[in-house]
Amino acid sequence: MTSTPAPGRRAGDQPRSRGGRLDRVLVAAVVVPALTVAAALLADTGVEPRPVEQPPREVDLDRATAVCPAATSDGRVVVASGTGARGDVTVGVAGDDPQELGLGRRGAGVVDTDDVAVVTGAGELAPGLVALRTAGPGLRAVACPATSSEQWFTGVGAGAEHTSVLELTNPDAGPATVDVEVHGQSGPVAADGLRGVSVPGGETVRLRLGAEIPKREELALRVSTGRGRVAAVVVDAFVPIGRGVPTKEYLPGQAAPAEVNVLMGLPAGAGERAVVVANGGDDVARVRLELVTARSVFAPAEVEEVTVEPGSVRRLSIAGLLGSDAAADALGLRVVSSRPVTATFRARTGTDLVQSVPGGRVQGTTLVPVPAGAKELLLADADGVGAVRVEARSAGGERLQRRTYDLTPEVGLSVPLPADAALVEVRTGDLDLVGSVLVETGSGSVVLPLRPLVLTDLVPAVRPGPP
Repeated sequence: MTSTPAPGRRAGDQPRSRGGRLDRVLVAAVVVPALTVAAALLADTGVEPRPVEQPPREVDLDRATAVCPAATSDGRVVVASGTGARGDVTVGVAGDDPQELGLGRRGAGVVDTDDVAVVTGAGELAPGLVALRTAGPGLRAVACPATSSEQWFTGVGAGAEHTSVLELTNPDAGPATVDVEVHGQSGPVAADGLRGVSVPGGETVRLRLGAEIPKREELALRVSTGRGRVAAVVVDAFVPIGRGVPTKEYLPGQAAPAEVNVLMGLPAGAGERAVVVANGGDDVARVRLELVTARSVFAPAEVEEVTVEPGSVRRLSIAGLLGSDAAADALGLRVVSSRPVTATFRARTGTDLVQSVPGGRVQGTTLVPVPAGAKELLLADADGVGAVRVEARSAGGERLQRRTYDLTPEVGLSVPLPADAALVEVRTGDLDLVGSVLVETGSGSVVLPLRPLVLTDLVPAVRPGPP
């Protein structure tokens, strides 16, 4: 029996199966979402990716600040550019509008003031900005420090005869806070009143240690800035009981503890000679002293190694050592330790107090302003054999002396300088070394360590990352 197709439909036009309809639904369910995701990804190409942190990058310094502490009398500030740039810097003192100070090429500018002075260099005058504070009575001098996140001051006092004042200056408009950690000969010293010290914008705060932490022992301070920017310096004083004449001097900070601290510059004369060592770490430090001469560096047989307990300070009397035949030609000292420590050399003769700290290693060119008087440049601890060029100039930029000297490791070098030199430039080439300028006059002596010039700054850097 033959079936007859329904009218209007060909025999081959059979209805599609239900499985075909399911295939089409399945394709739509898979393909459409995939296309949607792809479109979203393509559309998102214009969205900014989230930044990812990177180490800071180094850029040329475009603004620099040096803060010169107050003077008791006869105050003077000397400013110069370590790169030889010329132009105007600004000098601000409390209560007055900042004034411009012109610097001639390779010369210096001078301002007479007893007040705290904030020196600011911008543009070409920012890299290598240096300044010196001098004061009376006698001869007192210190390099004007830049702001720093941390500084160590070793050999300060908080007693009746030896007392120190910590001077903190905030050069900015906003407030700053500082924490002061204290170490003594007996170990860490509780000093809750020195935590979170507020320094208002544009002001100077002076902390008299005798009032804050009265103690009759050698102390060391670790000054850390927690907020804002602060420059710190210590004014150290010895006040003999009775009719003795008080002696004062600035004590500069040391940037960080080190296993080798080189202290160049040993003024002539009798009296107290000491090295004060601070161990801010958690382990015992074994310390020995070495003498630096023009012929060698050696540890005298009569000087024994000493230990400095964790968190404590030790004073080493070296008057006998410096008066011995072994030290007859000594130019400086090396403090060598098994653990990082800080160190200060101190000399007291009559009414004169001299203190010096390590200034840091120098490579390339550096410049140090100096006061008038008989002076010599002392170099040591070179990391190789090479030549060093030394140039002395007047405040007006006139060249007074230029000579080149050979220097080798394990010896010191003494370079006499003109008495009227105001600027001393040292070019070490590829050598890495340390040094100081010792100035001696009838009214006192001072040691000014060489410091590396600050030429660049670190700024935050970011790179694109995944969203």
